[in-house]
Amino acid sequence: MAFTICLVFLLLFYPVFSKESEEELAEPACIEVLVNKSYSCEGLGLQKIPDLLPNSTENLDFSFNSLLALYSWVFGRLESLVYLDLSRCGINWIYNDAFGNNTKLTTVMLTGNPILYIADTAFLGPTSLQHLYLQETNIVDLSFLPLKTLKGLETLHLGSNYISSIRFPQDVTLDNLKLVNFASNLIKTITVQDSVFLNKIRNLTLILKGNDIEYIEPNTFNHSDFHHLDLTGCGWSKDISSLLDGLKDLTTYTLRIGTFADVPTDFDIEPKSLNGLCNITVKELSLQYRHIDEPSQETFSCLTKIEKLDLTATNIQSLPQLSQPSVTKELILNQNHFRSLCDINSASYPMVTHLDIAENQDTWDLGSKCLESLSNLKYLDLSHNDFHKAKCCGSQFSGLHSLSHLNLSYGAPLPLDNPAFPENKQLEVLDFSNVHLLVEDWSSPFSNLADLRMLNLSYSYMNTSHMKLLEGLTNLVFLDMKGSSFQKGTLNEDNLFSKTPQLATLILSKCNLEAIEKQAFQKLKNLKSVDFSHNKLTTFPTNAFESPSDISLNLAFNMISIIPIGLVQNISTKSTINLSYNPIDCSCSNIEFLTWYTQHEEIFVEKTNTRCGSPRSLAGTEVTKVTITCGFPPIYIIIIVVVSLVCIIIITCLVRYYRRLVYSSI
Repeated sequence: MAFTICLVFLLLFYPVFSKESEEELAEPACIEVLVNKSYSCEGLGLQKIPDLLPNSTENLDFSFNSLLALYSWVFGRLESLVYLDLSRCGINWIYNDAFGNNTKLTTVMLTGNPILYIADTAFLGPTSLQHLYLQETNIVDLSFLPLKTLKGLETLHLGSNYISSIRFPQDVTLDNLKLVNFASNLIKTITVQDSVFLNKIRNLTLILKGNDIEYIEPNTFNHSDFHHLDLTGCGWSKDISSLLDGLKDLTTYTLRIGTFADVPTDFDIEPKSLNGLCNITVKELSLQYRHIDEPSQETFSCLTKIEKLDLTATNIQSLPQLSQPSVTKELILNQNHFRSLCDINSASYPMVTHLDIAENQDTWDLGSKCLESLSNLKYLDLSHNDFHKAKCCGSQFSGLHSLSHLNLSYGAPLPLDNPAFPENKQLEVLDFSNVHLLVEDWSSPFSNLADLRMLNLSYSYMNTSHMKLLEGLTNLVFLDMKGSSFQKGTLNEDNLFSKTPQLATLILSKCNLEAIEKQAFQKLKNLKSVDFSHNKLTTFPTNAFESPSDISLNLAFNMISIIPIGLVQNISTKSTINLSYNPIDCSCSNIEFLTWYTQHEEIFVEKTNTRCGSPRSLAGTEVTKVTITCGFPPIYIIIIVVVSLVCIIIITCLVRYYRRLVYSSI
C-alpha cells in the first residue's frame, strides 16, 4: 500500500521535478558575435561544448571554462572552426587527435593551462594550423611539443614558461615559421648549437625579452638573417658588450637591446660598450632605459648607420658631435635630461625626418635655430615638455621647410609670435592641446598656414571672441576646441569659424555652451561632423547649419528635452545623431519628435542611453521603448457622449413641455 502511494506521488509530481532538474542543468548561453560564425562562451563554467552551438561555428572563445582534458570528441562536430581560444581552462592532458576533425583550424590559444601531456598526434588534424599560443603552460623543454606535426606553423608563442634553451629538435621542419616568442623564460646562455635550427630561417622574428641572458657564444648568429630580434631586459646584470659580442655578424632589420623601466641595470653604457654594433647589420636599434654614461664620439661611432635609433630614457643630457654625419632618419630621445634643444647637435643628423623629444625630465629651452640643419624633418614631437618661457616659434623652428607635423601638446604656457610659424608654411598638422597659448587680440598667429589641415586647440584657453585667431586657415578640415569658453555661453552667428570655409569636423565639447544662434555655421558648407557633447544646450541646433541633411551631431550630456519637429525633418538617413544622457520629454508635448524618432531609429547612436527625463512615470526609460497615446482618453469621449445625450433629452422634454403649455392656453 505504501509503495503504491509513493508511486502515485512520483507520477503526479514528476513533471515538476523534471522541470526543476532541467532548469538546474540548463547551460548558460554563449554570446553570438556573428550569426552562425562567431561565438563567445568565455567564463561560463562549461565542461563541454553547448548543444546549441551550430556546427558552422568558425570563431570560438571558450576561455575560462573547465575542460581538464582534450579528446577527439570535445570539438569534433565543429568542423568549420578556424579560431579557438582555450585560455585558462585548466587543461592538463591533450590526447591523440584532439583536433582530428578541425582541419581548418589556423589559431589555437592554450595560454595559462597547466599542461602535463601532449600526444604526438594531438595537432595532426588541423593541417592549416599557423598560430599556436602556449604561454604560461609549464613547458620546460621544446621536445615536449609535437613539432613534427606542425609543419605549417607561422608563429609559436612560448612566453612565461620554464624553458632554458632555444634549441629545437634536429628532425623538425618548420619552413613557414615567422615568429618564435621565448619571452620571460629561464634562458641564461645561448650557444652555437642552440641556434642551428633558427639560423636556417630567413626573416624570422625572435623574441627573447625578459630572460636574464648572461652569455651568447661568439658566432652564434653569424648566419642569421632576422627581421626582428628582441633582447629587451636581457643581460641586465652584465655590461651590454657581453650581448653584442655574441651577436657578431648578425643581420637583422630591428634589434632591441634596451631594458625595462622597472629593471635597474648594474652597468651603464660606457664609450666602448657599443663597439660590437660595428659588426652587426641593423637598421632599427632600441637602447631604451639603458643609461649612457657621458656619451661621446666613441660611444656613437657604431650608430651612424642606424636608420631608426631609440634612445628613450637613456639619461643623456646631450648628443655628441659626430666626426661623420649619421644616416639616421628617425631619432627618438624621449624622457631624457636635455637643457636646450640645441643639445641634440642636429648638424650630426642631417637625414632625420622624424624627431621625438617628448617628456624631457628637466625644464629646458627651445633655443634659437637649433634645428635649422634638419631640412628633411617632417615630423616633430615636443609634447609633454616644460619650456622656459619664450615666444614661439619664429626662430626656434627656423630652416624646417619640410615640417608637416608638429606636436607641442601638454606643455607650459606659450606666447605665440605673429605669425607663429613664419618659416613653416607647409605645416599640415599642428597640436597645441593642453597648452595655455598667449595670443595678442589683434594678431593672427596662423595667418600664413594655408596648407594646415588639422589644428588641435583643446584646453588652450583661447579667446573665442578673437575674430582673427583662425585667419589664414583656408584649408583647415579638422578643428578641436574642446574646453574653450564662449562669451555668455552663446555661439553667435558672427564667429571666428567663418575664417575656416573648408572645415569638415569641429569639436566643441565641454565649452559650457548654452545656446547656438541661428545660422552660426552658415559659411561652413563642408561641415559634416560636430561634437557638442558635455555642454548645457537646451535646444536642438540644426538651424545653425546651412544644410543639416547629411551631418553627424554629438549632443550627448546636454539638457535637451523638447525638440520641435521642424528642426529634424530635413535630416537624412545618412546622418548620425547622439542624444544620450539628455532629459528627453516623453509626454504628448513632444509627440511629434518621439514619432519621428521611432521612424528614424537607424540614424541614432547610443540608443540604450537615450532616455526619458519626464514625465516622472517614464523617467529613465529608453526612448525606443516608450509608447504613448495622445488626445482625449476613451473615458472622456464616453462622458461627452453621455452628457450630450442627456442634454438633448432635456432640451427635447423642455420643448414638448413648452408646446403643451402654449396649446393648453388656446
